[in-house]
Amino acid sequence: MWKGYIKYMVESALAASNEQLERVYASPLWATACHTVQSIVPDPHNYTHLALVGIALFFIIRIAVSFARGSGADYFTMDKVRRQAVATKRTFTPRELSEFNGKDESTPVYLAIRGIVYDVSKSRHMYGPQGPYCNFAGRDASRGLALSAFDESVLTDLDAPIDPLEELEKSEQASLDEWIEFFGGKYTPIGTLVEPLVESKKDQ
Repeated sequence: MWKGYIKYMVESALAASNEQLERVYASPLWATACHTVQSIVPDPHNYTHLALVGIALFFIIRIAVSFARGSGADYFTMDKVRRQAVATKRTFTPRELSEFNGKDESTPVYLAIRGIVYDVSKSRHMYGPQGPYCNFAGRDASRGLALSAFDESVLTDLDAPIDPLEELEKSEQASLDEWIEFFGGKYTPIGTLVEPLVESKKDQ
């Protein structure tokens, strides 16, 4: 019972391919970790035991990450994300991107990070109207992710220039880089974010 629960937790937390996950599950450390958790927490209905298993799961996931990032693993790094090919050449202004905010269930859900637009439709429960990250749907989420702030105050006006993120502190930039790695490994890039159209170009 515990092994299935632990596998679910790991696969939810780890952005890895099936091949990487198979490497994790085949490792002797994985078997040892599962056996240890089951020994420490024999009763899954005991709340004290649940707290203990939460701590144990943290270390198991760290083990899983280390194996997924091991030799030969195709894990996404910042360098790979920067070189990642965009599936289409479509460009979005901030206002065009805002049309894909998840409110219309017949359209996909997009968001942008550092100029790359990602299709996050498979996580509509996270980015849709009722999700915890709903304010980022159809918007440039870069500053919000960097600051770990999820309210509308971190969003740039749709007709304003794209946020250059020049004032981020090192810790905030590091946080943003981690999010970029996560999105690069889990979601498909479908375009790029470009500056809003100025009035003179609209009239041409």
